[in-house]
Amino acid sequence: MRKKLQQLGPQMRHVFIGRFERVGYKKSYRYCRPTLLLTHVALAETGELITDHLWLNYTKGFLDLGELLTGDLLRFNGRVASYVKGYFGTSQKLDYKVERPSQVALQAKIEGPRRLLPDTVTKFGRQALIGYIMERERAFYEASCRPIDPYYIEQYRVWLTNHVMKNAQNYDLVARKSLTSHLKNAEPH
Repeated sequence: MRKKLQQLGPQMRHVFIGRFERVGYKKSYRYCRPTLLLTHVALAETGELITDHLWLNYTKGFLDLGELLTGDLLRFNGRVASYVKGYFGTSQKLDYKVERPSQVALQAKIEGPRRLLPDTVTKFGRQALIGYIMERERAFYEASCRPIDPYYIEQYRVWLTNHVMKNAQNYDLVARKSLTSHLKNAEPH
């Protein structure tokens, strides 16, 4: 299905709509980079299905939307680019992706509680976001034997303690109710 991406070409930016599936990360030489998976990616103008799935870098535009839930429809601009898929020394092939997403918007939102996400401006925030991803997708990573690094998990927990737990106004209604019931159960009678 990537032939349709190839046909669009890199000459101009296009507007796409895709269904958010899940978050992920990719390992670089020295660090992890957050990603997200969209499925059923179509051209916004025509509704034509362009690819069944697309991995994108989890850029600031997506982060500004807050926590995404499976099924959220996202709209964004991007440019098609080619890349070599596979590792050096193994079978490699040319594939196509959409890069530099901009003007990211939530087209349709699934109802449900949403958590705050770490701001990735600082190194600590970027590490906390990777921890959030590892925590959220733990079952997937364990099932596929991919590493869950305790360092990143701890960074996310520290971020939660420092940025969310101390500021009650940052909790959404569900988190407040959960915290209140937990505190009531912990009080001696």
